[in-house]
Amino acid sequence: MTYEFLTHKDDTMKVLITGITGFIGSHLAQELLEKTNYELIGTFRDAAKAKEFESQGIEMRHADLLRPESLKDITKDIDVVVHLAGLMRFHDAFPILYENNVKATQLIAQDAQHHGIQHFIYGSSTEAIGPVATVPGDETSPYHPTYDYGKTKQLAELWLKEQQKITDLPLTILRPTGVYGPGDRYVTLSTVRAVAYKKLRVLPGRGDAFIHFTYVDDVNQGIKKTIEQPKQSIGKTFIIASDAYITYKEMFTIVAHLLHVPAPSRSIPMSLAKAYLSIVQWRNKRKGIDDFVMHTSLIDTMRTNRAYSNAKAKKILGFSPQYDYTQGMKKTIDWYKEKNLL
Repeated sequence: MTYEFLTHKDDTMKVLITGITGFIGSHLAQELLEKTNYELIGTFRDAAKAKEFESQGIEMRHADLLRPESLKDITKDIDVVVHLAGLMRFHDAFPILYENNVKATQLIAQDAQHHGIQHFIYGSSTEAIGPVATVPGDETSPYHPTYDYGKTKQLAELWLKEQQKITDLPLTILRPTGVYGPGDRYVTLSTVRAVAYKKLRVLPGRGDAFIHFTYVDDVNQGIKKTIEQPKQSIGKTFIIASDAYITYKEMFTIVAHLLHVPAPSRSIPMSLAKAYLSIVQWRNKRKGIDDFVMHTSLIDTMRTNRAYSNAKAKKILGFSPQYDYTQGMKKTIDWYKEKNLL
């Protein structure tokens, strides 16, 4: 299939960012606003949040992922869809994750096909791959998601790829690794608080398995390069990742040094750590708290490698990450302090 890429008479491109009020989407919007050739449209569920974006000249369209009728014509008069909206929780039940991450994606993609959009960019995750047997994993690594969140990303990817074959959906799939930066109030905030408040005083096991995080500005660089290069990106899947993966021990040590607190250095058996976290997890559940780090799933995750290659995105898109974990985490911790989250 040969794709034609059109802009409007004033050379602007209308870009819809679903999930624009979220962590990654809000950062992406700020970066695209700096360019004059984009007309931004975003989706919202909370009217109060929409006002902030409307004040910046962004058209906001109401969309609730759990209300199919609100997604009808959401892509009308749009050139490029960047689909970032979804439920990013690791411990939620599969049915609610499926409705948000699979069903809603199907409806938005079908709407995009109906309206003849030029490019559908799907924000997936390396969690669709999950842990890898060979380090680093790449775009050819087999699906092996261990969290239900990752399983829903896999299912959405498979459905979209099938639609591309059947209907010529102009699809690009982007798989960022774990994303962190100012505005992340989930995984990274849980990690930083665990170290800052000495909730994690010892290291489960040796902490020598690999984990991979990418700073939000680098992820958005990958998205921007995908938007700018449709002919190079349509029909392809890219991992968007920092240049270096690190061990869990290195991660906790870097966070501790930036916080000026002792790093967890003494190791305890994984089985003992899991028994302790099961008690903490039970207490948190009774209080309605989802603390990512203080959960038994952390122990299972720390037994596996989540490390990936960004070579394909570098070669084809010219992707060039700018932040290592220490640089990005310093900016993130500074933001947490500024917002009184620490």
